[in-house]
Amino acid sequence: MASQATFANINLLQPAPTQPLGYYDYFGQLLSPKQAAKLVQKQGLDPNDPVSYQKVGAVQITSELISQGEDIFFNRKIGDTFGLQRVFGFGLGLENLFPEIGIAIAQLQGQSTNNLEITLLKNITLGSRTFSQGTRINTGLKVEAGGTFPLGLKSNGDITCAICHAVIDKNGKRLAGAPNGEIATPILIALAQNTAAGFARLKFNPLDPQFQGNGKTIIDSKGNLVQLPDPQKFEQAFDDAVMDVPFGHFESTPDGINNTTQIPNLFTFGNHPYGTAGEAAVGPFAGLSVLNNAVHSSEINLLAAAQLSEQTLGIDPEVYIGTFLQNAADPSLRLPSGSPVKPSEWLRQVAPNATQAELEDQVPAPGTGTYPNLQPSLFTFNGLVFSPNTGNPDDIASGTFLFANNAMSAFQNSLVPPANQTPENQQALKSGSVVRGAKVFKQAGCATCHIPPFFTDNKIHPVEEIGTNSARAESRLALNNLLVPPQLYSFDTPVPIPTNAQVLDVPTRGISINPTTLPQGILPNGGYKTTSLRGLFLSAPYLHDGGVAVRAGSLQATPDGNFSVIDPTGLGLTGTLSQGIPADAESSLRALFDRNLRAFVIGANKAYPALERSNLDGTGHNFYIDQQAGYTPQQQTDLINFLLALDDIPGSF
Repeated sequence: MASQATFANINLLQPAPTQPLGYYDYFGQLLSPKQAAKLVQKQGLDPNDPVSYQKVGAVQITSELISQGEDIFFNRKIGDTFGLQRVFGFGLGLENLFPEIGIAIAQLQGQSTNNLEITLLKNITLGSRTFSQGTRINTGLKVEAGGTFPLGLKSNGDITCAICHAVIDKNGKRLAGAPNGEIATPILIALAQNTAAGFARLKFNPLDPQFQGNGKTIIDSKGNLVQLPDPQKFEQAFDDAVMDVPFGHFESTPDGINNTTQIPNLFTFGNHPYGTAGEAAVGPFAGLSVLNNAVHSSEINLLAAAQLSEQTLGIDPEVYIGTFLQNAADPSLRLPSGSPVKPSEWLRQVAPNATQAELEDQVPAPGTGTYPNLQPSLFTFNGLVFSPNTGNPDDIASGTFLFANNAMSAFQNSLVPPANQTPENQQALKSGSVVRGAKVFKQAGCATCHIPPFFTDNKIHPVEEIGTNSARAESRLALNNLLVPPQLYSFDTPVPIPTNAQVLDVPTRGISINPTTLPQGILPNGGYKTTSLRGLFLSAPYLHDGGVAVRAGSLQATPDGNFSVIDPTGLGLTGTLSQGIPADAESSLRALFDRNLRAFVIGANKAYPALERSNLDGTGHNFYIDQQAGYTPQQQTDLINFLLALDDIPGSF
């Protein structure tokens, strides 16, 4: 870690550098054109041929690539049609709300909204909860000025990255990179007929006796007869668990752990490694392409996790596949009546070609084996790489190997936090509070880990050091003994992959102890990356679990300058996102830094069983800026104002 003397003369309010056009990314290293030319020459290739750079794994950052990444980000669907739609039933579930969504958008009369409110036209039951006709629901869906459908949502039920990672600015235009902290994730997911197909995302064992009943009997991988869970019991229980999740949160890792986290911002340049635990750390764009690949593969592909279910979950793969299929939204995919079958064999009867089913747009990474027995690596957590076929004019993600992931990485790295143009920020800048807060930031040692100008040290810190709830930090631990060295095909390789394709070793030096262990800081018990502080004014609530959450109007200044709680119902996720109510940035940051307020927030979270089950509590990161730590209430306020000013040009309005 850097010493405080290092930061003594640094202007913390300088704008951070931006991604330079014309440069090359080489497995996380930013190379000038001259440096990149030397690299390809060293490999005996022609630096005047653009393909030479692709052959060695260098990606040129161009306006065209960024534009292509933006198009994919906003308009290309996530997920395979077979698993997400025909089995899980995501689109069919959403269709239940399309009439309400259409009416609500019509009532906007061309105006924009960051939180589309709908009124139910009929009763809707999700798990054991019924929402009555006439109930108003804040969906968190964004609609641009003049828009006819929510941002990131397609009329056929497909979704894009924008549904979670874009909002609407004050002019009614889309703002990419800001997290959709209001999206009604639990409702939109629980609407699906077969939500329980994603059971591995939560702590659910399909063979738990409490779920026994009318489930199908199948033949497992050892030839034993096994009864699957009762589909109705299992679905209701899983829907209830999904409904525990607060708005603006997601659960995507098939690790059998309740470790929901809040949706992050995508102001990614300089903020590596990626993922809450920093597990996306190798490969192009310093791990950002790993993260994009996960979003389009391991985190959305529900069936591919069956390959590793025995090793990571203790669940026989046939039990996994059978549970996945027996309540499929498309009845033709459900397990047959009569004599027991092996679900994997039934799967290939109803979907003979895996590349047109669960492997849609997926390519096994070199060195991972053969599907359905792929091994994970530091680049791909299920052995698969999202890389649609080359030469398809109807697919904006079509290109050579890894094109789509790299294009999205280049686009996300081009995003910067927008200007914080609130009256509060204007006043804080004018009064000198922001400048004073920068001094507090230095004095308190915050810059030791949150190093300017990106306000991160780009490290993963062991969970014991951070002290936050460990559930999310443990997410990838079960993969550690299964990893193979990360490899990729050269970036000029067409898809489908030819038999003679060139293979590149992905560098891991300085990231993990060796190519087959998780990044340093994660082992042995898990860790969390140091998150950048840029754009905090858009990212409330705080910590990875969003547990430090306070609703606007819940705190009040006292005569001595401190703050007291005047509305306890607004504390924690209980009083905010669990009710679909946004958290207030200033109030939530105050609870982050004041140990007395934090205790109230943690108490509110822990008093709510749904949050306890989801491991969302707001504990940890016990670095306080309060009177007990020797700081005045004004210094605490100044620090908060400084943090809320960290936008594109922090020192100006």
